[in-house]
Amino acid sequence: MTAQYDVICQHIAQWEQHFVEPDVFETTDPQKIAEHIDSFCQAELGAAVEEYLFYEASIGAVCGVRLMDQRRIVVKVHHARPLAFLQAMVQVQHYLLAHGYPCPKPLLAPRPLAQGIATTEVLMDEGVYHEASDPAIRRSMAEMLARLIHFTKTPAAIPGVQPAALDVRLPPGVTWGVPHSKLFDFEATAAGAEWIDEIASHAQTLKLQGAGDLVLGHSDWGVKHFRYVGDRVSVIYDWDSLSLEKEPIIVGHASGYFTYTEYFGGSRAPTDEEAQAFIVEYEAARGKPFTPEEYQTMRAAKLYGLAYGARLEHALNPQEISYPEGSCCARLAQYT
Repeated sequence: MTAQYDVICQHIAQWEQHFVEPDVFETTDPQKIAEHIDSFCQAELGAAVEEYLFYEASIGAVCGVRLMDQRRIVVKVHHARPLAFLQAMVQVQHYLLAHGYPCPKPLLAPRPLAQGIATTEVLMDEGVYHEASDPAIRRSMAEMLARLIHFTKTPAAIPGVQPAALDVRLPPGVTWGVPHSKLFDFEATAAGAEWIDEIASHAQTLKLQGAGDLVLGHSDWGVKHFRYVGDRVSVIYDWDSLSLEKEPIIVGHASGYFTYTEYFGGSRAPTDEEAQAFIVEYEAARGKPFTPEEYQTMRAAKLYGLAYGARLEHALNPQEISYPEGSCCARLAQYT
């Protein structure tokens, strides 16, 4: 039986190299986690799990499985997203699929699972990953973002979607939301991060006051979420990163982040030239340039994204005062 859920065992073992906390399953016992997922699949999809294909967990958890009837699906258990958000997300995915956009196909409406809410999708893994250092890949990512926002630029027109459900923007006066992983504790590592927080707070204010139309965008536009068949994007993942946000903020953040991947030995930040090329390619696909005021909003979004990366680095090593070349902290320090 253990071999059946080896991928869960391996992931838990990796967490134990740092620290481990119960996640949405309220346990770190791989067998109990597997039993939760198997019971859910039997109850909601009518088939037991034959094989666990992959598993990752942090604030939430995601698991790929092959069922006894040979369907290959993904079960993602969300902890930080409310039900209304996930219901709207599923509707957006259906809408995009109807327009030929390459996102995974949802199978069910969101359902309770353990201490979270589960979404289920067809497992789409056709194609391969690439690095965004390739100009052709960068261009395709800019074009796909422009295409996404073309479809979602009027969020209220998407059937079954209340745009407010996808509004996850921070209110005025709040600099940071909950970090994306439980590896990062901003409150416990506040000392020494004041300079980062100050830059981020200023950038956040500029974002809130900046120019740009509200659209539905994808706030985690990294190449790690893209698979390609030849030069065609076969699938884009991570749709719980949908966000109602100003278009220049979506694009500005993406331009400073699109090279991020956990494959190929790690990631690097885009150069200034690559970031600007991404924006220019987005504008070309969009069909019109941004205004000077929108560019100001974009720069604030890029700076905030850099500050977030620096804050993550500080949370992992709060005693560090000499920053490695190329790190977010070293790059951000140039703004002080």
